[in-house]
Amino acid sequence: MRFAGTYHPLPYLLDKISDYLPGIADKYGIWKGFDGEIYHSDNINSPIKGDQRVQFQKLRDSRSKFEWKNPNPSSSHYQFSLEDEDNLTVLYLYFPSSIDSLNDILVIHFSKNTFLKNLNLHFNGITTQEKSILSGMLSNILTVEYNNVLNERDLLLKMEAVNLKKDENIQQLKSDLISSERLYSSAIRNLLINFKNKFEEELQKEIMLDDEVIFRLAKGKYALEDIEEIISSAIFLAYNLNLSSETLTITNDFIQTKGNSHNIIKEISLSPSHDKVEILLNRYEEAALKAELKGLEVNGKNVAANLSPPVTPPAITDSIKKNRRRISFLLQQFPDRWEKIRISIRPISNIDSQNRHKSAI
Repeated sequence: MRFAGTYHPLPYLLDKISDYLPGIADKYGIWKGFDGEIYHSDNINSPIKGDQRVQFQKLRDSRSKFEWKNPNPSSSHYQFSLEDEDNLTVLYLYFPSSIDSLNDILVIHFSKNTFLKNLNLHFNGITTQEKSILSGMLSNILTVEYNNVLNERDLLLKMEAVNLKKDENIQQLKSDLISSERLYSSAIRNLLINFKNKFEEELQKEIMLDDEVIFRLAKGKYALEDIEEIISSAIFLAYNLNLSSETLTITNDFIQTKGNSHNIIKEISLSPSHDKVEILLNRYEEAALKAELKGLEVNGKNVAANLSPPVTPPAITDSIKKNRRRISFLLQQFPDRWEKIRISIRPISNIDSQNRHKSAI
C-alpha cells in the first residue's frame, strides 16, 4: 500500500472523490506535476503540450475556490433563469498549487439522478443555496485532504533526506576507516619489520609475519608498547614450539591480546633464552596448557602426548633427572613461571617442594 505522500495530491483526490460522492457521472483533473509539466487525468503519464497546455493554464488561472459550470462549453455558466441554473451540473474545485502561483483543478460531473446522501435527495432536486452548501463543503473537505497529502510528502522527503545523509555518512565513515586502516597497517608493517629484524639476529631464525597479523594489530588500534609485547610473545611462542625450524611464521594463532586468552595458548616467556633446560621447561609448560585447553587432566602422560613431537612419560622423567640441578636453579630464579608443571609433573613438583623446604629452614 502506497502512502498518500507518494502521490501528487490531485490524482490522490480523484481516487478518493467517489468515497464522498458515490454515483457521480464523471470526474477529471488538471494539475501541475512536481516535474513542472501540466497533466490531465485522461493520460497521467504524458504531459500536455502545445495549444492545449496554454488552454489548461488559462483554466488554472482562477481566483475562485469553486465554480458551477454548464457541461456545454459554449453555454454561459451565469444564472439567467431557473433552467440555466439547473444546467450548471459541473463543479470546478480549485486548489492552490505548491509548484506555481496557479491552481490544480478537480472537475466533478453530476447527473440529475446522483443521490446526495448528506442532503438526502437527488441532485436535480437541490436548490441554489443547497448547491452552494455542497460545493463549499466539498471544497473545505478536499482542501484539507489536498494539504494533508502535501504535508505527508514533505515529511517523507525529509525522512528520505535524513536516510540518504545517514547512508552517505556511513559510507564516508567506512571509506575513512578503510583509509585509516591502510595507513595504520602500513605504519605497523614498517614498525614490525624493524622489530622482527632484531629478533632474527637474536634467535638466529628467519621470521615471517602473516598479513592477517598486521591487519589485526592495525584494526585493534593498540599502543606501541602493547604491539611490541604482543609480537614478542608471539615470536617466543613460535620459537618454543618450533625449535628445529629455520623459519618462524607468525600467524594469528600465535597472537595473544586481551579478551582472547581462553581461545589461544598463553605466552610462555617474554624474554629470549638459549638455555636448553629453560627451553625444555617452556615446552613442558606449553604442552600442559594445551592439555588443559583440550579439557584433559594435566599430568605427565598428557603433557608427554601434547609435546611436539610427542614423547613417552618415561622420557620426560629421564630428562628431568639428567637436568635436575639446572631445573632446581631455574625454579628458584623464576618463581612465577612454569605454574602448571610445578604442580602437575611429579618429578618437577618434588624439586620445587624441596627448594621451598630449604628456603624455609
